[in-house]
Amino acid sequence: MITRLSPNHSARRQPVRCIVLHADASATETGTLSWLTSRESGVSYHVIVGRKGEVYRLVPDDRVAWHAGRSEWKGEPMVNAFSLGLAFSNRNDGREPYTAEARTAAVTLCAAWCKQYQLTPEAITTHALIAPGRKDDPRGFPLDTFRDAVRRALVDP
Repeated sequence: MITRLSPNHSARRQPVRCIVLHADASATETGTLSWLTSRESGVSYHVIVGRKGEVYRLVPDDRVAWHAGRSEWKGEPMVNAFSLGLAFSNRNDGREPYTAEARTAAVTLCAAWCKQYQLTPEAITTHALIAPGRKDDPRGFPLDTFRDAVRRALVDP
């Protein structure tokens, strides 16, 4: 894991109850990392997974990353307060595939998070699902297949 800390986070007062997947809508990780590590952006994720499977740590799990915005999960608003945010480096245009390397790294990380926070793969959601009509990422992402891969990783690590 490569550490590139963002200044955009706050105290966590609620336990982690879900994982939110995003796409950074950028052509390169470099641009995204530069933006997210600046105070001016006002946004962050806990991690970004690069196209080649690199994992960049931006915010420690015990802090709230500012990734979900106005959102709701299972009737609970303010999803940032109780979630972990993972962004894939991906243009989010529906045409760029999510690489096998990125999916593998994300499955490994999400399985570890599920174990650590006692979550099931059903607690993995997307930005589009928690902010419908406002966000559409990660476009074209195979959420059910991804959850199945996390489920397998939990059973056979």
